[in-house]
Amino acid sequence: MKTKRVWSCRAWVSVDSFAKLELVALEFDPKNYFGYLFQVKEDNHKHQVLLLNEEPPSEPTTALTLHEASLRKAYPIFTPESLALANSVSDYYFAPLSETIAAMLPPLVANLPQISPEVSSRHLPQLPLNALQEKIVQKICDTPASATSEHLIWGVTGSGKTRIYEHLISDALERSTQVLFLVPEIALSGQVMQNIAARFPNEVVLYHSGLTSVERASAAHEFLSGTKHIVVGTRSAVFLASKHLSLILIDEEHDTSFKDQRALRFDTRRVARLRQKTQKEPLKLVLGSATPSLESLARVKHGEAMLHRLRHRATGQELPQVFVPEYHTAHGIIAPFLMEKIHQHLENKKQVLLLMNRRGHSTHVYCPTCEKYTECPHCSVSLTYHKDNVLRCHYCGYAEDFTQRCPQDGTRRELSGRGIQKVEEILEARFPFAEYARLDRDTTRQKGFAQDVLTSLKERKIDILIGTQMIAKGLDFEGITLVGVLAIDSLLNAPDFRASEQAWQLLAQVVGRSGRHSPGEVVIQTMEPQNTAVQAAKDHNDDAFYAYEAANRKLTHYPPFSRLARILIECKTEEDAIRTAEALQKILEPINTRELFGKEAHEAIELLGPAYPSLKKLENAFRVHFLIKSPNEKALSDYLARAWPLVLRLARNRPHTRAILDRDPRNLS
Repeated sequence: MKTKRVWSCRAWVSVDSFAKLELVALEFDPKNYFGYLFQVKEDNHKHQVLLLNEEPPSEPTTALTLHEASLRKAYPIFTPESLALANSVSDYYFAPLSETIAAMLPPLVANLPQISPEVSSRHLPQLPLNALQEKIVQKICDTPASATSEHLIWGVTGSGKTRIYEHLISDALERSTQVLFLVPEIALSGQVMQNIAARFPNEVVLYHSGLTSVERASAAHEFLSGTKHIVVGTRSAVFLASKHLSLILIDEEHDTSFKDQRALRFDTRRVARLRQKTQKEPLKLVLGSATPSLESLARVKHGEAMLHRLRHRATGQELPQVFVPEYHTAHGIIAPFLMEKIHQHLENKKQVLLLMNRRGHSTHVYCPTCEKYTECPHCSVSLTYHKDNVLRCHYCGYAEDFTQRCPQDGTRRELSGRGIQKVEEILEARFPFAEYARLDRDTTRQKGFAQDVLTSLKERKIDILIGTQMIAKGLDFEGITLVGVLAIDSLLNAPDFRASEQAWQLLAQVVGRSGRHSPGEVVIQTMEPQNTAVQAAKDHNDDAFYAYEAANRKLTHYPPFSRLARILIECKTEEDAIRTAEALQKILEPINTRELFGKEAHEAIELLGPAYPSLKKLENAFRVHFLIKSPNEKALSDYLARAWPLVLRLARNRPHTRAILDRDPRNLS
């Protein structure tokens, strides 16, 4: 009897959410099946197998064998360039390759819907550009990726960056290539999707976590097959395998949402740059923002990116007048000055935007007898009272029913601190004739809610929109002529070296929502009117702010004047966290490891810590962290390459201990 030939193939194998790289046996030649996903049932478990490289015949490291019958449901989701990117991302973030591949893959579904036949698209005529916009488009299109592969469009709000994006996309499509268009928020992607889909019918798919697994898997498959040429998505879309990608657009590039805070902790901009290096065909990266990050501006200064500046609105409309009136907490959430402005604009049949960057109704619940605030049992934060009579933790999601009486001593509890739901109560009482809507993480959980609200706002069915920071980005509605900023002081005083920059970016962005098509006004309520970020937003003086912030960063050796990594230790008890941190300090301190790092390596590294982050306890884990500064990327990489394995070894030898490496951290809480 003839023996079947068996091939060996390196594969990514996932079972029960645990993945590793294995050598599997196949009854068919894997040569034409690189990047194909197979579903295999073995020992009552469903295995997902992603084929990577054919190997010389050898003993498999797993008992799995892929039979010819399994080809019927297999489909491609990965390419050789995807694997090259995975290796680069793993090297940069010191992550196991199996975990990196898991983070890169679209949802794995049993049966992928058939791809619909490619429909010939009729692109709508491009809206005209002004002279400066046209110059920028031509410069980006005409500059070879080999000369300059990265571009930064720095344009004031309303300067027409989206119009430029559309023309860049059109240029890519004319060359039969593909585009990734990345946006920071799911709520924002719907509006962008509408605009891009209207401009390029039958060419666009949407990709973000708010879609079903089948919807995302289908979108990824259509992009890889080349049936669709444009993906509009959030940060995870940066990994999508493609057939002929030539352009990545990252709108609102400064936004912290582009930094993943989960296992891999990747920065979307960094991954896009790694993708440029690993892709064989030329790939351009275009970043856009009205408030670019200091790091992106530093890349321009060092010749790593080309700057394109738009200083005026495309409509010719002046930037809004910004008021910073005297404000005290005794004035209430909406002080008299802002209250009068709201009345004026509503009487003139205009729309109002109110930024309140705190969810819930009351941020603190206090018992006078216990003299304590009600805290989350799993995190070191106060529970927030919501109007549905529930106390919620905005970090881990814990919730409990609210009782007016303290469970410990029966004393009547007090509500303090102001949230967005309290703003709703004020609007109901003071403006009963006005229609209002709220956009925050609580309301946008309902599928389609954000898009319905934005549609109603566009149709003038909503008079007042209140929301958290998601409403500060990308919204362009003719009727909005007044913006009110409430409770910004907590952000101004956050314990983070980027606090001032993030506060200014939020202020400048939300200021830009007002008066884009007719004269507008903005009112910023703050008890720190002389704060540099507030004054820069008031005067629309971004150059002055960047100069001030850059001087501070340079003085304190923080990015972009250094490279930064964070090592976070999580333990079951606070005592274990302290002991682990003390032991780790001896490993990490460069002066104590001269033999390991070389006689000069310690001079390039500055170690801060151990210290408690502002969030000392999160999801039942006590936390201590270290910050590692280095003057350049190579020195930091060399240091981490030697130190990180020692950190992992220490963590493995201690029960209930977890070590996390966050390179280029955007959040230090």
